[in-house]
Amino acid sequence: MQYRILGKTNLKVSIVGFGGIPIRRVPENEAVVVINRAIDLGINYIHTSPGYGDSAIKVGKVMKDRRDECILNWKCFSLTKEDGEACLERGLKMLQTDRIDIVQLRMDEEHFEKAMGEDGSLQALKEAQRRGTIDHIGVTSHIPEFLTKAIATGEFSNMVVPFNYVATDPLKELFPVAKKLNVGITAMKPLGRGALTNVSTALNYIWSHGVVSAIVGMRNIAEVEENTAVGAKPHALTEEEEREIQSWRRKLLETHRVESGAVIPKKS
Repeated sequence: MQYRILGKTNLKVSIVGFGGIPIRRVPENEAVVVINRAIDLGINYIHTSPGYGDSAIKVGKVMKDRRDECILNWKCFSLTKEDGEACLERGLKMLQTDRIDIVQLRMDEEHFEKAMGEDGSLQALKEAQRRGTIDHIGVTSHIPEFLTKAIATGEFSNMVVPFNYVATDPLKELFPVAKKLNVGITAMKPLGRGALTNVSTALNYIWSHGVVSAIVGMRNIAEVEENTAVGAKPHALTEEEEREIQSWRRKLLETHRVESGAVIPKKS
């Protein structure tokens, strides 16, 4: 597995991250095996949230023994200071740890001022950061234009945004601003929620655009091994792969729509 520095955090994260959504549909004993296998193969960056069912509980079962090998990214949907504190406490308990590496605030334009205000969730995380309960504060949204505004505040060291070779909006403004500010970029939905089946080309496309890590949802050993094999040998896209991407993108957009990074079949 190869690793990159996540912007101002200076954390060295695996270029393939472990997305915690799919394991909520996997029995606990199987999920633990999958997570352990991912760590064995070099994944050290794990993303989960209280909104992902029992995903964090399953991750916590593994962290009990392997916490020092991993960088945990916990997403909170909180807006108020009180809710931010509650989300953090829930994460510490579910993940069976006394410290979380990164807490991401999930925000949008409508709730931005409230979350960033004196009694907002950002203040709860900044206080936790001063206590040493969390190390870094990030931001996430499905809207690249909003994230451009959020990271311009200077409050966030990293971000998570939907990005793949069909959902390319972040390339217009967000990524150049992030690069200028040294805000680490993590991509969610790198495979378009399953629509992009050419895994190697899809992931290498993402890494070629300044993305530090691609969070891939994995529910079984086969998926872990396929994705980590790509992460072990990333490469610059060839001219042939570039042409293939253009062809695949064109064909997909004829039959699919893009929604928050997901590539979804159009209704007949």
